[in-house]
Amino acid sequence: MMQTLGDEFSIFARIESQGVNGSDVASGVPGDVMCYDENDQMVLAVEVKDRTLTLADVRTSTRKERESDPALSDLLFAAPSIKAKDRVGIHESTMAAWASGLNVYQVDIVDLAASVFVLLPEEWRPKLLRQIGKELDMRGDHKHRRAWYSLLSAFGENKRAT
Repeated sequence: MMQTLGDEFSIFARIESQGVNGSDVASGVPGDVMCYDENDQMVLAVEVKDRTLTLADVRTSTRKERESDPALSDLLFAAPSIKAKDRVGIHESTMAAWASGLNVYQVDIVDLAASVFVLLPEEWRPKLLRQIGKELDMRGDHKHRRAWYSLLSAFGENKRAT
């Protein structure tokens, strides 16, 4: 999705990603997806979570961002929600990060995808769908690839029914 956004809106010149389930610390990268500008400077790191975001997630990721060279200014958590009991702590951590120059955002990946579809011209929508499928195939992620197929199949059935 970030590659498609970068291509269509010219906001990222290059995107790097690793397995979402891989350890960022072990790989030495600040996030699951790294977005670079035309000067090859990382401008956004994206942490993808398929579960509720916790205070521990935020603290770990903001520490990694501060340690990255050069330091980043934007971190996005693509997570479905924030753990209720951690909400205040996460708010405090993101405000402290903001005060030190790191903007921290959280958005549900489904909401982000829906917003992207609204913003993309019609010809980019199938490209986005193919690109996501291609990425899942490349990673050999059969569980998520099956879920992606099911989602697209259900979408096609709903569209035919209307």
